[in-house]
Amino acid sequence: MIEQPLLAQRFNQDCSCVAVGTRRGYQVFTCEPFASCHASADGGVGLVEMLFSSSLIALVGAGARPGDSPRRLRLWNTRANSLICELNFSSAVLALRMNRSRLVAALERLVHVFELSSMKLLHTLESAPNPRGLVDLCADSSVCHCALPASAAGQVLLFDALDLHALSTVDAHKGALACIALSTCGRLMATASEKGTVVRVHAFPQGQLLHTFRRGSLPASISSLAFSPGVMVADRYQHAGSLLCAASSTGTVHVWSLEAQRGAVQAVSAGGKQGGAVQLPIFSGERDFAHAKLRTPPGARAIAAIADSQVEGHAEQIKHTLYVLTDNGMWYSYRLDALSGGECVLQDERRVTPDM
Repeated sequence: MIEQPLLAQRFNQDCSCVAVGTRRGYQVFTCEPFASCHASADGGVGLVEMLFSSSLIALVGAGARPGDSPRRLRLWNTRANSLICELNFSSAVLALRMNRSRLVAALERLVHVFELSSMKLLHTLESAPNPRGLVDLCADSSVCHCALPASAAGQVLLFDALDLHALSTVDAHKGALACIALSTCGRLMATASEKGTVVRVHAFPQGQLLHTFRRGSLPASISSLAFSPGVMVADRYQHAGSLLCAASSTGTVHVWSLEAQRGAVQAVSAGGKQGGAVQLPIFSGERDFAHAKLRTPPGARAIAAIADSQVEGHAEQIKHTLYVLTDNGMWYSYRLDALSGGECVLQDERRVTPDM
């Protein structure tokens, strides 16, 4: 068993690395192959955010010592093992998101937007009570789309963190939100409510409802939503957001294919033009395209991510791998067949034991 339980688990923007935080420090692992690449035992870490595979990492404390305060944010250079800057907030920092242009810090009632290069505070948004620290920032720094809870339950505010203005408000769910995730390029937003029976995907920034996916008929706590990141080709993201995964308290990770759903809707639309009214709602609540059943007791909190890579010798083919890390320290890697779906094939299973 892990002596130090995981307080923080976070994938980087392209899902090539995962970082964990404990009462003693933090550690960064590469996902393929799974191996430690950096570790520090300099005090408790409750939040950790990486910037792709660079040496920059953002940390928020989780210890009893003043230096480990959850109100303190540190930017750290892992290569030089040196502090870049340190900021203190009026209350605990509940979430961090970063891309190459912006850093976003979510408190319970405030969301701060910083210019990453200088850590200058650019904008502060007031929010409704947000005890989960829900916020997301897309990885593409040329657009810097950001999403956070709006004033009413189930509403999401779509915000431009580059030009610093609100774009629109989306009525995503009837009940309180549990998860928000943006695609790499910021064109898609996935949300789940505390009920956890459906996952919805809206267009960003228009707010148009594109998909409604059914996780299950019984309520469950969804702890993680993530789009497939795509691959970088000629300085542009390709195939981003083709898949969406969700981890929940049931011990199952669900994967939906947005392209399969889009094709089904287009097929019905074409049929409707010939035969009368189009009954698109029959696709509302489509069940998962693929899934993975974790070998861990139900109730464990997990994060899941899909890594995309080009097949060697076949640049047009994309290989998908599903990664899962639970808060009790279990790591899983699955092969995901994007053509036939079904049950994902377990490739690697191990217990993560931080070296600190």
